[in-house]
Amino acid sequence: MISQLLVFIIAMQVGAPAAVKPKSAPPSAAPTDQVEIVLYSDFQCPFCSQFAQSFRELQSKGVPDVKTKVTFKNFPLSIHPKAQLAHQAAVAARQQGKFWQMHDLLFANQSRADRTDILGYATKLGLDMVRFEKDLDSPRTKQLVAADIAEGNKVGVRGTPTYTINGKLYSGTRPLEQLKQLVLTEQHRTRALAEITDSLLSRGPADAPVTVEFFADLASPVTRQAVTILDGLLQQYPSIVRVQFRNFPLSFHPQAALAHEAAMTAAKQGRFWNFASFVLEHQESLREQDLIAYAGQLGLDQTAFAKTLSEHRYAPRVEADVQAGAQRGIRGSPVMLVNGKRIDGVPNVKALTDLIDAALAGK
Repeated sequence: MISQLLVFIIAMQVGAPAAVKPKSAPPSAAPTDQVEIVLYSDFQCPFCSQFAQSFRELQSKGVPDVKTKVTFKNFPLSIHPKAQLAHQAAVAARQQGKFWQMHDLLFANQSRADRTDILGYATKLGLDMVRFEKDLDSPRTKQLVAADIAEGNKVGVRGTPTYTINGKLYSGTRPLEQLKQLVLTEQHRTRALAEITDSLLSRGPADAPVTVEFFADLASPVTRQAVTILDGLLQQYPSIVRVQFRNFPLSFHPQAALAHEAAMTAAKQGRFWNFASFVLEHQESLREQDLIAYAGQLGLDQTAFAKTLSEHRYAPRVEADVQAGAQRGIRGSPVMLVNGKRIDGVPNVKALTDLIDAALAGK
C-alpha cells in the first residue's frame, strides 16, 4: 500500500498517491517473466541457518506458475572465524557438482566446521578427495569467495541473510510462505511492466527530441485542463514533442487508483488515450461497474476487462509510476517534466513552449 502523505494545495491539487496493491519497485528497463533470487549467506550465521530451510525449499521446488532463478552467494562475516573455510568447502564441492549437498551438511552441522569436519563431509558426499583438498585451498576458490563478498558490498549487503528479488534488497529470515509471496508479488510486477510498456502510454514520435513526462491523476478536474494544453502542444510541435503519461493517482480521490488500473487495462489493447479521455469526461462516476461499461462503449471485451480489473493485474504498473515520481520529489499532480525540467500544476502555455524551445536550442 502506498503510504498516505500530507494533503495540501499550493496553486495545484496536491496529495499523497492513492493506495494501490501490490507494492512494487519502479519500472525496470527490460522486464522479463523470470524472477531472480540471489541470496548472500554465511554458513556460520545462526540466522542464515534458520532461513536455509525456506530458501532451500524455494530453490528445489520453486513457486507454482513462476519461472525462478535461484543463486547462492558466499558472504562469510569476519565475526565468524570458521566461516571462510566453510565457504571455500562449498565452492570446492561445487566443482564436483555437489554444492547444495555440501550446503545442507554445513548448515546442519554449524557447530562442527573445523577442517577435519569439512573433510569428513566431503568424504560422506563421495567427492574426489585429492581434487577437493586441492580446490579447498586454491587461490581461485578464495578469489571466488572474495568476489561474492565484493558484489554483496556493492549491492548494499550489511549482514546475513540478505537477498535480492529481481534486484530489490531484503534482509532477515522469513518462513517459506512469506518468501513465496514476495516472489509472486515480484512476478506480478514484472508481468505488469512487461505488458504495459511506455510506448502504450505515449503520444508523438518515439524519436522526438523533446519528451514531456506527464504525471497525472485521472480523477482530478485540473488534469483535463493540462491535457487540453498538451493536445495543443502536440499540434504545434507534431514532429518534435512526445508526451509520456505517468500514473499519479492521489489518495484523496478514492476512485482514482482503480480508474488508473482500468486505463492500464485499456492500454493493453492499445486504447489508453481513448479510455483516459472518457474517464476525464466522466469523473463523477468512476465506480468499477462504470469503468467496465466505458470499456464496452470503446469496443473492448467487457468480460475480459472486468476479470483483469478484479485481479488488479496492472496495479503494479500504476504503483511503479507513483514510486518513480515520489523518488523524483513529486508529491502532487499534474506535474510535467520537459526533458527533465519541471513544471508543477497546470502550466502556462508560454512557460511550457519556452522550455521546449530551450530544449531544442540545447540550453
